Amino acid sequence: MVRGAVEYAPSTFEERGAAVAFTTPLLSQTRVRRGDRSKLEVLIPSLSQGMGIYVVPWKAVPEMVSMTMHDRYLHDLIVKEEACSPNEIRRATLRAARRGLAGPKAAQAARRALDEDEEQGTLTHYLLILAILKAVGLESPEMLKAGIDTDEGQRLTRQLMTRAAESLRLDATLLYARLAEVAAVAAPVGLARSPRPGRLVRCLVDLTAFRDAMADWARTVPSDAAPVAGFCAEVAQHTIGIGERVLADFHRRLEAIGPLMRDWDGEIVRVRGQSARMAWLLDGWSHITAAWDVMQAEDQRQQAATINELFRILPLLPTQESSRDLMEESRHVKPAHRRSVRMLEDWRTGQFDIDAIRRIEAVKARAP
Repeated sequence: MVRGAVEYAPSTFEERGAAVAFTTPLLSQTRVRRGDRSKLEVLIPSLSQGMGIYVVPWKAVPEMVSMTMHDRYLHDLIVKEEACSPNEIRRATLRAARRGLAGPKAAQAARRALDEDEEQGTLTHYLLILAILKAVGLESPEMLKAGIDTDEGQRLTRQLMTRAAESLRLDATLLYARLAEVAAVAAPVGLARSPRPGRLVRCLVDLTAFRDAMADWARTVPSDAAPVAGFCAEVAQHTIGIGERVLADFHRRLEAIGPLMRDWDGEIVRVRGQSARMAWLLDGWSHITAAWDVMQAEDQRQQAATINELFRILPLLPTQESSRDLMEESRHVKPAHRRSVRMLEDWRTGQFDIDAIRRIEAVKARAP
């Protein structure tokens, strides 16, 4: 069942796996990936004071760990859908939380997040229609005044989009289909000129605030956890730097909407790739930033314990994405206290760590 504990420095995002928001403390933010023969497997880090991980077949996890009802349902969803990317895992997580299995606040947050996803998709699609009309010189004050959600607005939109398709030498149906595909790809990130940033851009903003908070904590709090906080700030900064470059390229390609429609086969692959890269890059960080927000009302001792917990699940960049070996650097950072030791003891005795579960559920209540 367990392949063993190994030194783990993934070379790609896919090898690192996607973080799963389980509520069972031992499994919280463990990662799922495709292993041998494309079978799903879970990576369970820091089962002891060592730096290794356990690689466990996904279907065997319930046999190995006592799981909450929420986690069993989420586990079954992932097995059935063979979800493995960050976006797929997030959708499965929201579906599980929406059922109330992680508490009423988490259910409300999940429903709110799903509604916001739908609204963001609609907004992105609308803005892309305006962008394509502007690109071919067909801006229409009448359409804007009528509103795209009215019968008159839709009639004007169809009329103008037919003319836009002719200008681009495309079939109108094909143009609509391409815009819909771009909207689906772009919505999680958001457009540069959107009045509401996309979910991943908001995550990048939250990560910037977390970086500043960790750097400040490391500088001002006399604690054994200060070097750990400093390392968290460094990893966050490195992630932000790459994220900002990916985001700039993504927005630049979407701004050139006309060339994107014309040179479709090559450009859509690049746009889709940059959107996916943003999702992989920021995967796991929303839990970390929310967990730190929850700790703001606590004393420095509890904050230090949380920083050491976050170090255990820090999303280190794969070697192909980073010019620095953050995995090697992390080996020189010594957390003063590893909550994972107590988690292991709870796992072996079959007892749930109720306080830890409640903290995780409080984080899920803030989930984007």
